[in-house]
Amino acid sequence: MERTYWIGLLFALIVLLAVFFRMRNAGMKERYATWWVVIVVGTTIVSLFPGLLSLLAGALGVRVPLNLAFFVAGIVMLLVSLQLSVDASRADEERRRLVEEISILNLRIEELEAESRSHRP
Repeated sequence: MERTYWIGLLFALIVLLAVFFRMRNAGMKERYATWWVVIVVGTTIVSLFPGLLSLLAGALGVRVPLNLAFFVAGIVMLLVSLQLSVDASRADEERRRLVEEISILNLRIEELEAESRSHRP
């Protein structure tokens, strides 16, 4: 194995350890860690079997195997971005719903306090 492929393996190991510690200590969710594990597995496979990328590029009609790697990396980044956008949209909707519920509950508390004051002698 060429020296440059060791860099890919080192990268994969660092990312895998970072994801593991983030999930364990910082509360990273599994759905986000999944994408990073996919990246680690892909990087490891390409680093261990560099001819596989050339073979796959040839089968798909891509002349430069590195172009295929960049294309796949771009697709993965777009999918991660899409997932984050969906999660952010859900979080915004949930936050809006919670604010409305809190406002309704605050109004109800004020009404009950006013009613309680009116019943005191």
